[in-house]
Amino acid sequence: MPAPETEPPAHCVVCSGPAHHGVPLAAVRSGVAATLSVSDGRRDDDARICPNCYARARLTYLTERFEQERKELTELEREVLRKAAMHETIAAHIDDEVARTTTRGQRVADAVARVGGSWPFVIGFVLLLCVWMAVNTWALRHAAFDPYPYILLNLVLSCIAALQAPIIMMSQNRSQARDRAQANQDYRVNLKAELEILGLHEKLDHLLHTRWENLMEMQETQLELLRSLSEDRPAQTKKPDP
Repeated sequence: MPAPETEPPAHCVVCSGPAHHGVPLAAVRSGVAATLSVSDGRRDDDARICPNCYARARLTYLTERFEQERKELTELEREVLRKAAMHETIAAHIDDEVARTTTRGQRVADAVARVGGSWPFVIGFVLLLCVWMAVNTWALRHAAFDPYPYILLNLVLSCIAALQAPIIMMSQNRSQARDRAQANQDYRVNLKAELEILGLHEKLDHLLHTRWENLMEMQETQLELLRSLSEDRPAQTKKPDP
């Protein structure tokens, strides 16, 4: 029994490496294909490109296109372009990163800001002031430890305000840093989505162009077939002379 014929291994037309799971060269968009260093003799119908070469070609094409539009790319945009070309994910959970890098002092500042900015703290502090003034005005009228005008109370309030203000500012600074990181993350995700949508549009244009060419070729073939049939029909229907 003869052994079944095995398909010869496919090789990348750029790096000559294995490209069994690569991308067919005919399916590569014209903009990306222009960045590939492939000779005309190797551009056959079965030519393939390995995933690494295809990703590098996409990265080169996207970088050149963005440089033409924006003139100058930031490090963040270059990172997004690289991940878009390599089909890597960008979205990340900011809260997990913030929680992992939070120090004990920052957690204490968040707790102080969370408690100091709540209605229970305001109501409790107002009740404490009322009790303080009531005790020093009526309960301990002759032996008050802080008689009117409550100098000790003013000193305590000043100390609390002097300590609470910078602690709350530390919490706000960390919250602003978290918001900047979230905005940065949103920008990266939106930029990658824009690149993917741009790639989908180019793929659709490439597909429509290829299908249009195939339809035109089929139509020309049908017209040639109809023309040959119309030329053969009079010769078959012509009767011989008696």
